[in-house]
Amino acid sequence: MIKQQKNEPARMPEYRISESESMQYKLLYQIRMGNMSTSELDKLQFLCKNDLHQLRSELDTMLQELRDMNNQMQGNTNEIKEKDKESIAA
Repeated sequence: MIKQQKNEPARMPEYRISESESMQYKLLYQIRMGNMSTSELDKLQFLCKNDLHQLRSELDTMLQELRDMNNQMQGNTNEIKEKDKESIAA
């Protein structure tokens, strides 16, 4: 789950080529049949590159959130262990 920061405006989800299997198959067919011009292929490459960059950024954000959650959990575990040591010593 991605939490938005307070200063970050809410964004509408953008269309991604990778989210539509039927679009992928249509594009593959058009490419294989040679029905796409060079400019159309360039545009498609640009869109795919942008999609990939955005997906990588989202993945980086999610991984950082998971690392932060793990660090918090490890911190809580360490705090509990320290409290147990203190109670045993007393």
